[in-house]
Amino acid sequence: MYSFPAWRRAPFIALLIIIFVIAYAPATTQGTATVRLSALISPSNISHLYISISSIQLHREGFLNWTTISQSFPVIDLLSPASQSTPQTITSASVPSGRYDSMKIIFSNSTVLISGQIRPVAAPPALDANMTMLVAPNGNGDLLLIVAFDYATLFADTPSLSFILVSASTA
Repeated sequence: MYSFPAWRRAPFIALLIIIFVIAYAPATTQGTATVRLSALISPSNISHLYISISSIQLHREGFLNWTTISQSFPVIDLLSPASQSTPQTITSASVPSGRYDSMKIIFSNSTVLISGQIRPVAAPPALDANMTMLVAPNGNGDLLLIVAFDYATLFADTPSLSFILVSASTA
């Protein structure tokens, strides 16, 4: 058996328990994830394409659940003037720090302005992006998504919209 009295073993056992708790406790640090969205555009009769987002989900590498960002998102004009040099920011939200490997953007509705006439467009399907974004503790993760879409579907009797992810890059 152990030759030391119980009062001498107790601090050692308490120290071991503290070390195990610290070693296996999940990190609780936060960082900021910034997501920007831009579209490849070509000249057409379409003046503006406004999209609304209902939520953004980020998947952290090595975890099963998704981190959902559900805040009040701005309405984005994908056909913003060419004079605007920086893509529009969708969100800049506090998220747990770590490496994110996938993202889903869920859209709520869209509106297109063609030759001065406003037409509602059904919500496009969710945009899935496989990417790598690092969010350091108390740091920033910046992601730029560039999408393309079929202009012809916006001119149909029932306009529809679906995005194709062209590029997902981190800064």
